[in-house]
Amino acid sequence: MAERVPRALAAAGLAVALQWLAPGAARAAGAAWLPYRDANPFVAAGGLPLAPPSVAADGWRVDLVASASNTELAFDRGSEHLLYDAELHEGRIAVTRGLGEHWLARVSLAAVSLDDGFLDGFLQDWHRVFGLSNGDRGQLGSDGHVIDYHDADTSLHLDRRLRAATPLLVDLAWRAPAGAASEWMLGATLKLPTSRASVLIDDRAVDASVWLAAQSTATQSPLSWGARLGALRRGDGDLLPARRKRLVPFADVALGWQLTPAWDASAQLQWHAALYDSRIPYLRDATTLALSSGWRMRSGWTLRAGLVEDVQALHAQDVTLFLSLVR
Repeated sequence: MAERVPRALAAAGLAVALQWLAPGAARAAGAAWLPYRDANPFVAAGGLPLAPPSVAADGWRVDLVASASNTELAFDRGSEHLLYDAELHEGRIAVTRGLGEHWLARVSLAAVSLDDGFLDGFLQDWHRVFGLSNGDRGQLGSDGHVIDYHDADTSLHLDRRLRAATPLLVDLAWRAPAGAASEWMLGATLKLPTSRASVLIDDRAVDASVWLAAQSTATQSPLSWGARLGALRRGDGDLLPARRKRLVPFADVALGWQLTPAWDASAQLQWHAALYDSRIPYLRDATTLALSSGWRMRSGWTLRAGLVEDVQALHAQDVTLFLSLVR
């Protein structure tokens, strides 16, 4: 059953695209948001929202994103021990609908697989070429698909290849003009459990967040931007329950620049506070920087490629590479 999840999501994404994204579909507003969040499974298994939705009034937007996130590290902090040597591959579909001038709705679901991956050798060669430290890479003696955490109260172990569906994320936002070329958004995000394959994929809690954002709307300007501040209220889940923090603030900033009529470049900085009361950096606050470039095709689709790095070393995944199709 789990083997068919990625194929089912891919088929659903194609069906959505063919049904809703005919020529003449409304273009998205001018914001530079990328549908991304921290890929650390101790974070992504919960309800931390994606970046805010963005679409023209009464328009549709579909984001199809494929990503690979690689991490290899180990920590010992008092009674806490964490070993993480794995690569997560995710295929995500996010569908956004503009409901008149003032309302936005978005649903997002993904299939994720955990295995040895293909990025280990590439990352070690990259570090070697530029004289960078490989840290724990190649020194953990693990099998390439293991996540192990334990302390005095909790033991969490995953040492197998895994495919599963991620939690369902539902966004609803109200927006209003903030001048001739920008707007305010007040939104809420609900995370709903979908899988019992592993608490590292879905922590089985119902989480909710509220957020306030501002973003550009002028499609004729080469500069696009967005900023958001919010807080996540976490429900009762099964992932490290003794260390769970109930209230988690977060913030995002995005900038984009239209290089030519077809090419653009964008950057997105995302921060969230610690989700757990822990001395291990990987379980505390994190900041990630996503850099990407997109090419708008004549069909109206935009093909985008990019990478995500942890700004605070050892607080998030080592690197994420992603490709997306947006219209």
